Amino acid sequence: MPFDAPFNLGPFAVDAAGRLSPRNGIPERSGFILAWRGRSVHAHLSDAAPGNHLVLEVALGRIPSTAQKLTSDQRPRSFAALRTLPAALPEGWHLRLTPDHRLRLEAELVIELPITVTLLVTELTCFLLALAPFLDLLDEVGVPAGPAAAKERLRSA
Repeated sequence: MPFDAPFNLGPFAVDAAGRLSPRNGIPERSGFILAWRGRSVHAHLSDAAPGNHLVLEVALGRIPSTAQKLTSDQRPRSFAALRTLPAALPEGWHLRLTPDHRLRLEAELVIELPITVTLLVTELTCFLLALAPFLDLLDEVGVPAGPAAAKERLRSA
């Protein structure tokens, strides 16, 4: 099916070579959501200064509440892991603890725009593979994806 380029595809403008760039007039954070190991990843392209970025936001999970049934060391282990994580994160990745003890990761990857879908999928895959050990650690210390992450997925959709 032939397309007359350039054309719009959701929040993206597609050029004659099939490359994507953020569409003008669309809210800054418009993009797409994918799921990885039970967590939602919201991705969008940004051409705002200083440079072009693939911006990724991940709902990692939630520090267990004292009201939940916990093992005696689960909450202290969760906070201990949380204290060590920021130093281990790659450049451009930022961990945030929200007031309700949800963990959010925000990452900005420098990219060239417009970007091909193949390169976009490659960037996403590299990010998800780099994220995996951090998810393993969070799962191990008792901050798994769960109902809180599922609610976050529904809220951001």
